[in-house]
Amino acid sequence: MRPDPPRTFRRPADDRAAVRREVDEELDHHLELRADELVAEGWDPAEARLEAERRFGDLTATRAYCTQERARARAGTRRGHLMDELRQDLKYALRTLRIAPGYAAVVVATLAVGIALNTLVFSLMNPYLVRALPYADAERLVAVGGVDRLEGWDLGRFSRPQIADLAERSRAFEDLGSYYYGVANLVGDDAATRVATATMSGNLFDILGVDAARGRTLTDGDAVPGADAVTVLSHAFWTRQFGGDPGILGRSIRLDGEAHTVVGVMPPDFNFPYNAIELWVAERDAEAAADRSWQAHLVVGRLADGWTGERAREELTGIQLELARRWPDTDADYEAIAVKPMREALNFAWAVLQPAFLVLLAGVGLVLLIACVNVASLTLARSAARGREVAVRAAVGASRGRLVRQLLVESVVLAGLGGLIGIGLAVLGTQVVSGLLPDELFRVGEVAVDRGVLTFSLIITLVTPMVFGLAPALIAARGSLAGVLRGASGAVGGARATARLRSALVVVQVTLAVVLVASTGLMVRSFVNAVNADLGFAPEPLLIASVTPPESSYPDAESLAGYYRSLEEQVAALPGVAGVGTVSHLPLNHETIPVRYTTPEGEGQPTEDRPSAFTSRAGPGYFEAMGIPLREGRVLRADDRAEGVASVIVTESLADRLWPEGGALGRTLVYGSDDNPLRAIVAGVVGDVRYDDLAGTPRPHVYRVLEGTTTRRRFLVIQTAPGITPSTLTADVRAVFKNADPDLPLSIQGMPDIVRESTGIWAMGSGFLAIFGLVATALAALGIYGLVTFSVQRRQREMGLRLALGADAGRLQWGVVAQGLRLTTVGLVLGLLLALAAGAGLAGVVLGVGSIDPPSLGGAAAVFTLVAAAASWLPARKAARIDPVRVLRSE
Repeated sequence: MRPDPPRTFRRPADDRAAVRREVDEELDHHLELRADELVAEGWDPAEARLEAERRFGDLTATRAYCTQERARARAGTRRGHLMDELRQDLKYALRTLRIAPGYAAVVVATLAVGIALNTLVFSLMNPYLVRALPYADAERLVAVGGVDRLEGWDLGRFSRPQIADLAERSRAFEDLGSYYYGVANLVGDDAATRVATATMSGNLFDILGVDAARGRTLTDGDAVPGADAVTVLSHAFWTRQFGGDPGILGRSIRLDGEAHTVVGVMPPDFNFPYNAIELWVAERDAEAAADRSWQAHLVVGRLADGWTGERAREELTGIQLELARRWPDTDADYEAIAVKPMREALNFAWAVLQPAFLVLLAGVGLVLLIACVNVASLTLARSAARGREVAVRAAVGASRGRLVRQLLVESVVLAGLGGLIGIGLAVLGTQVVSGLLPDELFRVGEVAVDRGVLTFSLIITLVTPMVFGLAPALIAARGSLAGVLRGASGAVGGARATARLRSALVVVQVTLAVVLVASTGLMVRSFVNAVNADLGFAPEPLLIASVTPPESSYPDAESLAGYYRSLEEQVAALPGVAGVGTVSHLPLNHETIPVRYTTPEGEGQPTEDRPSAFTSRAGPGYFEAMGIPLREGRVLRADDRAEGVASVIVTESLADRLWPEGGALGRTLVYGSDDNPLRAIVAGVVGDVRYDDLAGTPRPHVYRVLEGTTTRRRFLVIQTAPGITPSTLTADVRAVFKNADPDLPLSIQGMPDIVRESTGIWAMGSGFLAIFGLVATALAALGIYGLVTFSVQRRQREMGLRLALGADAGRLQWGVVAQGLRLTTVGLVLGLLLALAAGAGLAGVVLGVGSIDPPSLGGAAAVFTLVAAAASWLPARKAARIDPVRVLRSE
């Protein structure tokens, strides 16, 4: 036979069965009365009963109706009683918490910190994973891109003729639009500034389904060659640059030397394609409209009714293969077409941030769990002190379920207060953190505590009382008045049982905190390794200045060369400048595109077997100014040819890959398509430089000549003389650029700052984990202190007797400290074992350290040994100072 469940969880008697019995009894009573009347009139008793039922009517329907109405009335009464009881429980909880303000304050503060940190981390992830895109029917918006598995691309770009062919042949989309983003020079009354722009097809705003907050958006009529130049401003840019001027519509602004009329201002929540974009312009370039090889456009589509992304992908892939056969020189790069949901496509920063965010999410989850365990330990101690109160309430008729519910209501009140304070702290935290992270990482909007984040906070606020309050409530409701009055071991919150459970909770706290601290050590060491990574150059003496001359002012290679040559000469003449050089792509700027290279002997090998290398264009003085060592040969010269069989510089890693036997100088480098290969002669070999990121080995690089090209955006690398800091030259360099062309906005930055930005992922991870680790350590210390204090109080009589019998106070004191150390040792061992597993999980995030890192593990062990000793010392001192006489008198 199945055993009965515990009383706390036993359901009440079946109300429906009870209601049916009551209705049956009433109906039967009514029929008996009616039958008795008929018998009195002379009917036979058996026939009288049948006649009574006949005259009554449909007995079954009446029984069902009465049962339903009676059940509804009883349920309403029960709900009313429940609400009354909950109100009573709430009043009782508030009254008891006012009596114990210290306990309430500690619990609320502990939970507030845990909830605040969880809310803060979730608010950082919210723009990527939760917050809805501010577009109409956003689930039908997709990104379309070419797939090149060899280079790892799944959203490759297209030319405008390619996009037109896809749109014409496809039935999967209502429409296809395109865009690309960049920068432009905005010339104002005061000074020139650089603005982030997105150049769009005229139909893209309609595809997104958004309207302007003021004026209008771009249209197809704006995106044709010869149309008037117009622009739409972001709300933030309109507010910042123009002070929110309501008369902005129709105003003319100059972008890259061309007048553009402002026709609209977008709503504050429109950030396409990411948060840093300041204005949108229409694609009006006639050459781009006809050039099939200029593949610069990202594609956005709105799926037609009844079409899924997978079906659209299959259709577009078939179209792409057809186009590749027709135009093999331009369309054969992509082997398939990818169709991705718009949210996934816009999360280009998520691939970089995802590992760090997952680490933060795990870390902050551990902090909240440690906080709940800590509060559970405090609640157990308080339950032991309230044993008599709970037992008396049980003795006067309170059920165990009612007692558990009442104690849980107290926990809910505390968690609610902690949640409110935690949300307030999270709001302040998001304001601080959002100012520290770059705008381009947040393409949906600013980091904020919005409705989704509040929902998350509410959920964890409701869950936490179950985590920390249920077990203490069940234990507290288990005792009896007789046990309390006898002082029996089975009394409410029995000392031994409570001590054992609190010891287990402390072990759990230490275990989880050790995992956090050890993981923090891994991230901090990774950050240190990132800061000290071998870049291939020395960043300290370098100042970087860059401009982007517009085609309207500098239409050809000759005018560009004259402008930059004049800048180099003037900057080189400044006092404190040791060297100057120019380059098209700066290390760590993540803008270079890999190219496959080989030798004449390797032209027949498959493309995937050819080494991939980044490509930049460099001026004659770049390598010396940058401090990149020349291993052999020479650097590029101004008279090297920019096109045709030009001279190039390769890095050591590429030279070793292509010519492992050595002798790279004078050898021929082959790149480009097999149908039309390009060739270059190796003039020199230089050291490897990190161009993509700080992790892994530097990627090979090829430097081609910059002189004689139409590369517009160039970086001036300025090396300062010994003893001169780059910042001291900033004003003089600005003056040179302003004199050369006051309409060109200048971007100037020290190379150490650029390197520091590249370490941001490890700085963010180690910073957050350090905070989590400190909080976890403090909570674990509080748990150890509370447990040892509880133990001293419970054993006060025993210790007093031992001191009265001559026990050494010092030995007694160290015995108490040893108790805390024993528990810590158990948690430490378990924590270090879990830390090994956590280290393996961090393998994709850490830099230059293994998953088993002795300094991190040893540091965590040392920290918690000291913390446990310190947390145990104060109650140990109190134990050593117990007055035996006072203790014995109290007995």
